[in-house]
Amino acid sequence: MKIKLGPKTFTIPSAQIPQFKLPQLKLLTAIRIPIPKAFKFGGGRAALMSVMVVAGGFAASFALVINGTNDVPSWPTAGAVYALPDTNGQRLAPDEDTPMDRSQTLMINLADGVRLDRLSLTGLDVGKIGLVTPCFQIARGTGNTTGFLYVGALTMTNVTAPTFDMATSEFGTIALGAAAVDGHTMSATVDSTITNTIINSVRGAGTFTATNSVVDRVIIQLLGSATIGVLELNDFQCGISVTAAGAFDIDHVKGGSFTLDGTSRFGDGDGINAADFIVNTTVKGRVISDSLVDTPVTVR
Repeated sequence: MKIKLGPKTFTIPSAQIPQFKLPQLKLLTAIRIPIPKAFKFGGGRAALMSVMVVAGGFAASFALVINGTNDVPSWPTAGAVYALPDTNGQRLAPDEDTPMDRSQTLMINLADGVRLDRLSLTGLDVGKIGLVTPCFQIARGTGNTTGFLYVGALTMTNVTAPTFDMATSEFGTIALGAAAVDGHTMSATVDSTITNTIINSVRGAGTFTATNSVVDRVIIQLLGSATIGVLELNDFQCGISVTAAGAFDIDHVKGGSFTLDGTSRFGDGDGINAADFIVNTTVKGRVISDSLVDTPVTVR
């Protein structure tokens, strides 16, 4: 290289980078590892191999996730819908599929030999849509074939029902006041041997009272024979399309007196030529009076 400074010229020899030869590099290049032909592939085989490697990695990851996941379900399952009533603070409606099934029934079970001074049902609203059993019933329980309800007096005041049926009962006095009925049949048997039952003593006696209640029906069930001084039904309303024959059903009673006053109403609207108030021949009384008035009545 020449450098001129004024009248003088200087010459500088060119520098060269020294070359170093590493024997170990030659050793590596001298070693040749043979590669099988199966692993020698071009662009298509390389792409296929890449896809297989990715798929294998995904499968392995998925297996690890499943193996490490807790499969115990939580309750309730997120987003699930359960067919349960979700109603608070109000009474659920009757089951639309089985409206004839019992619900909210007032069942009064009288043990064999029990004694009450009074059983009073006052201000009851009774009935259920589609009910095919009586809304009021005095009946023997399972296995009881001979038990009776002995009462000093059975009184009914301001009672309404679509139909009435009385059977297998005895009273010293039967007084049917001027109640309005949509046709009636009086077939009671006059029997002078029927005694006038008197029940006055309340020693050791209990009391049952139901007032201003709403139920689907009332059942007085005899588990044997029971004794009641006074059985009274006052302001007892039985309705809501009760379809039972004898929606008001009285059976297996022996008493001093049975009294129905003129404020009561019975009828299902089928006309006075079809009796809705029936007193069967199995009802016996020593003294019987009938002042019932046949007139069109529909109780719903």
